[in-house]
Amino acid sequence: MPAPPTAPAGTAENRRIRLRTARFSLGSAVTLCLLKLVVGIVSGSLGVLASALDNVADIFMSTVNFLSIRKAMDPADEGHPYGHGKVETMATLVQGGVIALTGAGVAWEAVRRLREGRAPEGIGLDVGILVMAFSVAASWFVSDRIRKAGEATGSSALSADALHFRTDVWSGTGILFSLLLYRITGWKWLDPGVALAVGVYIFVAALPILSAAVQDLLDRGLPRETVETIVRIIEEHRPMVVEWHDLRTRRSGSEKHVDFHVVVCREHSLEDAHRVADHLEHEIREALGHAHVVTHIDPCEVECPGVHECTRVKGMIRTLSSPERDGRGVPEAKGQEPVN
Repeated sequence: MPAPPTAPAGTAENRRIRLRTARFSLGSAVTLCLLKLVVGIVSGSLGVLASALDNVADIFMSTVNFLSIRKAMDPADEGHPYGHGKVETMATLVQGGVIALTGAGVAWEAVRRLREGRAPEGIGLDVGILVMAFSVAASWFVSDRIRKAGEATGSSALSADALHFRTDVWSGTGILFSLLLYRITGWKWLDPGVALAVGVYIFVAALPILSAAVQDLLDRGLPRETVETIVRIIEEHRPMVVEWHDLRTRRSGSEKHVDFHVVVCREHSLEDAHRVADHLEHEIREALGHAHVVTHIDPCEVECPGVHECTRVKGMIRTLSSPERDGRGVPEAKGQEPVN
């Protein structure tokens, strides 16, 4: 199972990292775009202009990221009882679409220039080489910082943003080598040819982002390893847990949601039943990194093993830690229902 976020969703640290990184991403995109746009126009290099166009998409997406992350932090309200986490997922979907369109546009222009035989020229070519070398290094640094923030917070929007900046690294490297080779060989097809490859690469890189965002909007379950961890935690609490069923999981932006039914002995008191449920919620929440966990308590319908077994199990239950029942604070995701 992947390590849980070091700054779990819903915490002040999570919100601070996500907002700070979104601002950093936006500022970096604006700076790189302006630099490459000027050099691309001066040098006439389609490769540099294609990279600048990609940064225009970065600006748009970083803005969408920033606004969506702020909105996703809004607490649940009457109209949105599950919170606003999917705003972040929608931003990820927009990012994937913009990346795909950018790649298609670059490829289209590259084909046109290949037909015309146009190539970069003049003193701006040398400047373009220097700027692309700087851009590759800067994009790597920006991508790595955003990636780490995405992993620390579990933010799908930041992870998508990091991937987009990482495509800038590989595409920029290709453009840099094409300019260097053109400077040596004079082959006119190099610049638009590499731009075509960059466009195709950008388009292909967008497909996993789009797929993941669509699946999250359709409430795809959490990864198999995560579900196995949840099952293991529940199973470790037998015989206090007689049985369990209807386990459901999903993501909402950077937040994870889990709900299931837990079956306990019908002879247990309401206090004991809730202690089991509360303890399970707390353990799963901690294992998944501040997940929202909701349980429903059902009474067992199997033949009672006897009063002595019930007494033994009750003793085990009363040794369980229960943040809610022990007065150490009410967990964020309560959802236990009375025994019915």
